[in-house]
Amino acid sequence: MAEILASIDDINANLPSIDNVPVVEATSENADLIQVSVARVVRGYLSSAVDGATLMSWVDPDSTPDIVREVAAMLIAAQVYFNFAARTSLTLEDTNFAQKLYDKAILILDKILAGLIIIGDEVPVVTEAMTADDFWPVDDTDRAFTMSMEL
Repeated sequence: MAEILASIDDINANLPSIDNVPVVEATSENADLIQVSVARVVRGYLSSAVDGATLMSWVDPDSTPDIVREVAAMLIAAQVYFNFAARTSLTLEDTNFAQKLYDKAILILDKILAGLIIIGDEVPVVTEAMTADDFWPVDDTDRAFTMSMEL
């Protein structure tokens, strides 16, 4: 499968255990489809800051930068845990383990986009925020109507 950013060991490292016995364990059976989805989400999320060729070079855990591999493992573990918990409960609170793990992973992705976390040799391109000037029309265009026209 070409869409793997994290290994099963990476995923299991993020799942809880009680007395060294896993509460839920990731396997290829319960994580492979999630791997594909997470790889797409991570690449899409980082596409504005990381070159497309670089994103597509991440074909397995060994070629994936460590921080991205960690984020992918957290997102996969969050979904594996959520799937497990959803089988045992009809309602899950917003503060459940899976949601906290997901939030932590997204926070890391946000820090990568903000330029606070550097991925290897990649220097993220921080997108400039829009200002009020981006919303007001200007008169120096060839529009049919301008602000200075009196109707």
